[in-house]
Amino acid sequence: MNCTRTRQLLQAYVDYELEVTPSLELEEHLRGCDACRGQHDALRRLRAAVAGAVASASAPDALRQRIAQRLSAQCESERPWWTRRAALVAVPAVLALFAATLLLAPSAGDLMPGARVEKIVYHINEGTDPATALRNVKNHLQSAPGLKAVVVAHNRGVDFLLTGARDAEGQLFEDQVIALKSQGVDFRVCGNTLSRRQIDSARVIPEAKLVPSGVAEIGRLQTKEGYAYMRL
Repeated sequence: MNCTRTRQLLQAYVDYELEVTPSLELEEHLRGCDACRGQHDALRRLRAAVAGAVASASAPDALRQRIAQRLSAQCESERPWWTRRAALVAVPAVLALFAATLLLAPSAGDLMPGARVEKIVYHINEGTDPATALRNVKNHLQSAPGLKAVVVAHNRGVDFLLTGARDAEGQLFEDQVIALKSQGVDFRVCGNTLSRRQIDSARVIPEAKLVPSGVAEIGRLQTKEGYAYMRL
């Protein structure tokens, strides 16, 4: 800092109105410049004399409040951003939001333009009417475009996926499965069920995939691939 700039800032410095960085630069200049240091000393004596003459006067409360607010704001702005009061609240919140985003964000393959893909694993077990179940899946597809669906058949729920199986109206289930398969629905049959019931895997229609365990497949889809569970 040169002499011209120092003398421009001296009054603000003496009145404690100068910010930290220029104050440090000014003090560095004063240590090596007798002329500026002499002017600084003169201003300090003048300030002390004026302060002594008006010692009995009191500043209005409104003025005191404005000065206090300005000093507080100045001190806050000069602190490193990570130590400021707002940062003490904002930084943990931002970190928590970032962590939650990492945990919950879907993979690129799970995203539709502008939205997250809905993924459902339907469980067809004994006691399920497969005709009603397939109709419900079809209705769901119509109301949720882009739905990613997997049907897992378990226990006696596998029967409709066997060659020649028909509904109550005599319609082949295979035709209905083919129609849903063309819309992206996957069908999976529990291998443990076939083994326990001594059903030849060759009887499973080609549109259905054989998996070792229906229960394990449902668990894997839920925990590993983010599918929601629905029993039909």
